[in-house]
Amino acid sequence: MVVAKNHHGHLKIIDRLREMVRLSEGLNASQQLDRQAVQRAIACLQRFGQRLRDFHADSVRVIGTNALRQAKNTRSFIKQAQNALGHPIEIISGIEEARLIYQGTTYAISRPNDRRIVVDIGGGSTEIIVGAGLSPIKMESLLMGCVSMSEQFFADGKITREHFDRALLAARLQLRPHVNAYRKIGWQLEIGASGTIKTISEIAYHQINGNKIITLESLIKIRDRLIAKQLNLSAVRKERLPVLPGGVAVLLAIFESLDIAGMNVSDGALREGVLFDLLGRLRLEHEDARVVTVKALQRRYHIDVEQAERVEAGVFGLLGSVKAQWNLTDNRYQDYLRWAARLHEIGLDIAHASYHKHGAYLLQHADMPGFAWSEQQALACLVGGHRRKIRAHHFAHLANGEIQAAQYLLVLLRLAVLLNRGRTDSEFPVKSLHAHTGALTLKFCKRWPKQFPLTCLDLQQESEYLKAIDFKLAF
Repeated sequence: MVVAKNHHGHLKIIDRLREMVRLSEGLNASQQLDRQAVQRAIACLQRFGQRLRDFHADSVRVIGTNALRQAKNTRSFIKQAQNALGHPIEIISGIEEARLIYQGTTYAISRPNDRRIVVDIGGGSTEIIVGAGLSPIKMESLLMGCVSMSEQFFADGKITREHFDRALLAARLQLRPHVNAYRKIGWQLEIGASGTIKTISEIAYHQINGNKIITLESLIKIRDRLIAKQLNLSAVRKERLPVLPGGVAVLLAIFESLDIAGMNVSDGALREGVLFDLLGRLRLEHEDARVVTVKALQRRYHIDVEQAERVEAGVFGLLGSVKAQWNLTDNRYQDYLRWAARLHEIGLDIAHASYHKHGAYLLQHADMPGFAWSEQQALACLVGGHRRKIRAHHFAHLANGEIQAAQYLLVLLRLAVLLNRGRTDSEFPVKSLHAHTGALTLKFCKRWPKQFPLTCLDLQQESEYLKAIDFKLAF
């Protein structure tokens, strides 16, 4: 956990807390988090939660990475974890994790404009990014980390040449499909981030060559001394010792596969990247990455931006009259509606038939920089359900506590789309509306039904569709 203040766009770190929980170590063969790992994590989050309350932190973002991406019982864990911490937890994709890591290193190095390769070895995944300046060019998240590799190849505590050779081979197999693409892009600077690489750097400095820059030669010597039990590991944190061999194997495979001769170590990584991303979300510095992503998707899928703007204006006109009664005052609900309005026709670039289904699939599975998994599911729900019949599967990936709000948001989006089917810049026809729990009444001017009989017919059909979620629409 990192606590910081924003000072004219620069983050001033106030406090850092770090506990190595090794959550991925608790994943069993059926990808369930075991009780011991859950208990370690909950105890840690309770302590972090107390510190957050002491600081009266007003902007908090909590990120879940590979272990929570892989676990099958994530929902039950998240519920306990959020209660312990006192804040919502977002699970992010591997590519989003890579983007945030890259962003975290950008603000922590002296040559930010050089093209560079960034490597971060986590517990269950390794992120490798090549980028220039603030922009990542190629990002990958590979399913190998210091915990998972140590469990797979050094689980019995024996560190032998054979075990290392097998671990290196497995890591190189993970890297093989991506090596040529990274080499083709090229880089001038090599950066390593996070605990595993920092630990290896400290070992190299104190016991190998007196240099904190990690070299291929120092890595090979560390491996050989681990095998020969000739390393002094007294300075290595106790909780990191069991996962050190797996981390060394992964980093050595990366050096050999990508022909890296030396690597600097960055103080910034995922946590710092999250903090700088939060500045964008709060609109305190740079643009929110999610806004940039939505604009990029609009361009890529040739979305009619003028129609999207009409729907967005309509949906916010409706929201203003109902948000208090329907408890939709949270800013994230406004964001969901804004993004869904801008992207509701994204599936048209694939096929007109069932385009809402194509759109939902894209938003659920695409790599969307800045977006958490839960945010993508909310968008997929709204876009997939914005027309035709409303199905239960639209809400299947949402937390139980979010379904009611999602249904209300969906009603507003569907009505905004319906009332703008003419695709012209005309006055929004709703003069007033009255909202109640599970019900909405729209009022139009007296002449409107005769002037727009097709829209009236659409509204009649819409009232039938909305019965699927026990919602009553009157006009």
